[in-house]
Formats: sequence, C-alpha cells, structure tokens
Amino acid sequence: MKQIKLIAFDLDGTLLKDNKDLTPRTLEALKRAAEAKIQLVPTTGRLYDGVPEEIRTLPFIRYVIGANGALVYDAWEKRTLYRAEMNQEEIRQFFDAAQYTSAITGCYKGGKAYMGKGDIEKMEEYSPGQALFRMMRRIYMPVEDLKAYLLESGETVQKLMLFFADLKERKQVLEEMKVSLCNLSVSSSVINNIEVNARDANKGAALRFLREHLGLEQEETAAFGDGSNDITMLLEAGIGFAMENACPEAKEAADRITLTNEQEGVAFEIERLLKTF
Repeated sequence: MKQIKLIAFDLDGTLLKDNKDLTPRTLEALKRAAEAKIQLVPTTGRLYDGVPEEIRTLPFIRYVIGANGALVYDAWEKRTLYRAEMNQEEIRQFFDAAQYTSAITGCYKGGKAYMGKGDIEKMEEYSPGQALFRMMRRIYMPVEDLKAYLLESGETVQKLMLFFADLKERKQVLEEMKVSLCNLSVSSSVINNIEVNARDANKGAALRFLREHLGLEQEETAAFGDGSNDITMLLEAGIGFAMENACPEAKEAADRITLTNEQEGVAFEIERLLKTF
C-alpha cells in the first residue's frame, strides 16, 4: 500500500459533529496530517464561502472541492481550477421536474447562493436543525423569482437544490428525479434535500481532476463521506471510508466503515493512518 498523500473529506455528517462543531481532537488530527505533508481537501456540497471559517482559514487548507464537485478552488492563488456547471436547458429541465413539489428551492451561481424571497421566509421550517438554518440564512441572497432570475441571466449555475418539510415527498421526488433528470447528477447531502448538478459535477470527478493536477496516483488518496453525494468520491479514492452514520448506498460504495461523525471517525482513521508512516 502506498503512502497516502491526499485526504478528501465531506463536512456535514462526516468531519463535523451534528451541531456543526469541529472538535479539538479532529483539528489536531488535521494538523498532524498536514505536518506529514498530506493535502487535506474539504469536499462538500457547500460553496467555498459556505465552508466554516475555522476550516477555510486553516493555513494548510489550499484546495476545496465545492458544490458537489462543480468546482475545485485554489484558495492560495484565489482561482477556480475546475468547473462543471448546468446550462440553461438543464436549468429548465430542473424547474420542470420540480414544479409540482412543495419544496423550497435554492441555487448556487457564480460562487453565491440565491433563493426566492417567499422561500427565504419559509426557510426555518424547511431546515433540518438550527445549525443548518443559521448557515442558510447567512449565505442565501434573496431574489424576487428564482426561476425567472436564472433564466433571464442566461448564465450557468453550479447547483440547484430542493428542501422538503415532508420527508415522504422528498423520498418520492428523489426517485422520480433520478429518472426524469438522468442526464444530470441527482444526489442528497442532508436528510431533507435533493441536490442537482451537471453530469460532470460530482465529487469523484473533481477528486480525480485534483489528483491528476497534483501528479498523484489513485492509491495515494483517501476519502471520507456519509451521503449519496459522496459515493463517487468514495469510489474514486484509493481508500474510501464511509461513516457509520452514512446512508446505505455510501456504505456499499466504501472500502471501509469507520466510526460516526459524533464519535470523531475521521480523526480516528487519520490517527491510525499516521501510525503507519
């Protein structure tokens, strides 16, 4: 087995605890890995600005994979290295598929988050927990009509999201969208949402791009995740770790199952890994 030189990790439900805290043990494990010259790459459904400041500003965090792989960002050089976005026709397809749902809709475009004013007013009841609600309130900017705004702009988007109050409806719509939007990437990162990206915008493709950009071999990479949006990353990495709290599909894709995010599973595995160096 080759020495690991890059570790990609999801944030929510993986690196962070349920209350979105980064524990002292996990922070120390990241610092020790950085000292061992391992690239540490937050790989998230969030935009770069949505990554918690305590992680984003760590001096050893250079690369971030954001919006489910729609971009790879070099924070040191402040430039996007990789981009895979939805075009206008794909945006129309999304809204056609979502038109009869009761969900609220969010969008990432140009590194910013947007949501219709009416949906922002309902955001709290559609947020699975206060921690996520506070993050959503912080990043989303209001527009009068999200669909009209996106189609009139003529621009591409990084990700479109639905948030449901009814989990049964969410499950049904998720299965329907996997069929009706089969030309796109349909996944989920939290219990009540659906995330839609361009076909080439997935964490696995972005991880592969970054690995090749850095001149690394697949066997020199590891990844941690818990959601269906982490599956491609777990498959792409040399070693894929699913959290014990991961969805069944992520566990099936992983090489190993580790402890839950509440039990600091990422820190546990990094500590074990560093013992082999």
